[in-house]
Amino acid sequence: MPPRFQAVNIDCNFDYTFETAKLAAAGIDLVLRKSTTEDEIIQACADADAVILEGAKTPMTARVIAALPKCRIIAKYAVGVDNIDLPAATAAGIVVANAADYCTEEVSDHAVALIMASARKVMSMDRFVRRGEWAGFTKANPLRRVSQLTLGLVGLGRIARATARKMAGFQMRILAADPYVKGPSVDGVIEIVPLERLLQESDLISIHVPLMPETRGMIGTAAFKLMKPTAVVINTSRGPVVEQEALITALREKRIGGAALDVVAEEPLPASSPLRDFDSVILTPHTGADSIDSMAHVRRTVVESVSAGLAGYWPPFPVNAKVTPRADLKPFAEYPR
Repeated sequence: MPPRFQAVNIDCNFDYTFETAKLAAAGIDLVLRKSTTEDEIIQACADADAVILEGAKTPMTARVIAALPKCRIIAKYAVGVDNIDLPAATAAGIVVANAADYCTEEVSDHAVALIMASARKVMSMDRFVRRGEWAGFTKANPLRRVSQLTLGLVGLGRIARATARKMAGFQMRILAADPYVKGPSVDGVIEIVPLERLLQESDLISIHVPLMPETRGMIGTAAFKLMKPTAVVINTSRGPVVEQEALITALREKRIGGAALDVVAEEPLPASSPLRDFDSVILTPHTGADSIDSMAHVRRTVVESVSAGLAGYWPPFPVNAKVTPRADLKPFAEYPR
């Protein structure tokens, strides 16, 4: 009889009936141990063959990773893994897996909604009408035909490409800046340009980069100075990619036309945040990835990642794919499902 493995979920934010049953069928016992500090995680995961987490702030630090003697895989219910020390995990031979494709449709839908709401000033109109007004809005807030606007995509991964595919129907000019994408264009629709040019020429700037040391604060004072005074910044990626104080200053001094933010530097957004006071800002509560369908998708992916990893196969989405794993792994394509 093959040995049973132990997978420890250290965030425990919802019901895990599905995961418990699926992992049990694969010979893996799911243990739920809510852990918020390094010491708590180390204690909870001392015998873990796999660690599962959800939160963006759960501290999977080098100290924690060094104290995981049996762990083969760390799996996260998310795309972003910025709270996991990837170099430490790689050095330890632990595979880190995310759910890279689980919310591509939802976040790109949300980005499109924010882009269009910004282009047509939907929220400002809503507030205008709720104040008891009706005529005269467009005199003070001139509108442009959407097909005459330029959309700039900062980053060109899965979500940005899905956003471009959906926005292409509006016949906009679409630019993208991504140091990992070569060539003058993508799909004959997206023009690849340097970031500086994108910031200068775009009317709507949609951010789609992961949070890494090189992207933290990349949209700051210098970037805002390059933008058109009518430009709107849309962020559905990670809050700290945008320097929040620099954004507030740019809005206050009318260096840009507005912002539409699903993510902010500090979440939940403090009640005292000046971002709440700008009529030109749209705010949503980091729900871009949410849907019944995406939740089912991410749960399947995490279960598959852990099951495959402990059965001797690569997970579907290894983040540190160059790691030398603690146990030899076969290609995920060979994993029997």
